[in-house]
Amino acid sequence: MRIVRQLGQFASPCIRLVAQGVVCLLITAVAIACTGPLAATPDGDTSAIDGHGDGQTQELALAETTPGRLFHLDLGEIALDPLTGSSKPVAFSLPTGTASAAVTTSGPTGVHLALLRWQSGGGPYLIVPSWLAGPFAPALCVDGCTFRQAERPEQQVALAPNAPLPVNLAGKNEIIVYGYTWSTAAKRLPSGATVRVTVDAVLAPPLSKGRLSINICLTGAGGITAALAPNHARIAEAVAVVREIFAAIAVDIAVTFVDVNAAQFVRHDADDSDITELFKSGAHSPLGINVFLVQELNLETDGAPQAMSGLSGGIPGPIRQRGSAQAGVVVAIKLQPGQPDRLGVAIAHEIGHYLGLFHTEEPPSARGPPLADQLTDTGKGEDGNLMYWSPQAHSKVITAQQAAVIRQSPWLDLD
Repeated sequence: MRIVRQLGQFASPCIRLVAQGVVCLLITAVAIACTGPLAATPDGDTSAIDGHGDGQTQELALAETTPGRLFHLDLGEIALDPLTGSSKPVAFSLPTGTASAAVTTSGPTGVHLALLRWQSGGGPYLIVPSWLAGPFAPALCVDGCTFRQAERPEQQVALAPNAPLPVNLAGKNEIIVYGYTWSTAAKRLPSGATVRVTVDAVLAPPLSKGRLSINICLTGAGGITAALAPNHARIAEAVAVVREIFAAIAVDIAVTFVDVNAAQFVRHDADDSDITELFKSGAHSPLGINVFLVQELNLETDGAPQAMSGLSGGIPGPIRQRGSAQAGVVVAIKLQPGQPDRLGVAIAHEIGHYLGLFHTEEPPSARGPPLADQLTDTGKGEDGNLMYWSPQAHSKVITAQQAAVIRQSPWLDLD
């Protein structure tokens, strides 16, 4: 099934193009085609999924603690019910002072993942199962999510908070994981896969300033290697732009150049095998967000491939990981005819997604009014913001609320 929308000029990592049909933004195309079934009317019996929480809560202890700002919790392997695609409720405790928490679910190839339910601190639901009946499901939880989440194939992260709304994460939390696959008839099928779930939390208020480490992963595109990159004029300019953008919110960007053995021409298609293989090639890089530079990134459709400028492995991406299925962002270095060089802005934009920022506002579509982010200070429709849906060379502004999301990320280190 093909879905064509008028969407814009910049590749969106916000919502997966493939098997979702929600938002796809290309650097050179205004009308684009997305592969996959329209998710406005979910398939399957959502009432059965809603009723799956039968009180059989699986209690799991804190597995690993890092004194100070961060801790990591491994909830182990969890089975999904093949009839509903959902897990039994899984409970875990977060300590007093928890400022933010990210739940990462990893599963087999071909399985799309999201949280079906999340109850925080023994109190309100951050995610309620009814979201699967929402207009953007299963790609994006809008109705039913206090804090928005986007599903992902093979690996998905849900972050709370990612908007300036009050939340108490301390104490008992309970989640239910949901997984599905697409049939050849473009029907959503519950998955009975076994998945692994981890939690990464920040135990202190967001940093007022900090350091973010990124690895520029060179695939050989444009003949650029790790040895040549520091003195390569275009790369140096792009890095300077990234540093300028994040310096405005007191975040210092530490850059390492790394050579990776990966393809220079990458497809974004139904199974995303190219993207997964690319991200996994960065397993041996230092701790930091992997930014892969490729020659071309193309959306594969029934027609001619359409050029994309970049995409992120998640909103947010996997926490403090390298070499996993969604661990990284990819940016194409090929300049499209008639387009200005926006490499630095493109890299910063994708990093923004990877740290948990959605577009300030999506472009108009047949669904109705543009879908806006949950932040109140981002100036919807203003193209000067870094997370504008079609960023330009001057799109460098990060607002106070966007900065707060970034500063609470477990990726940020003390400066």
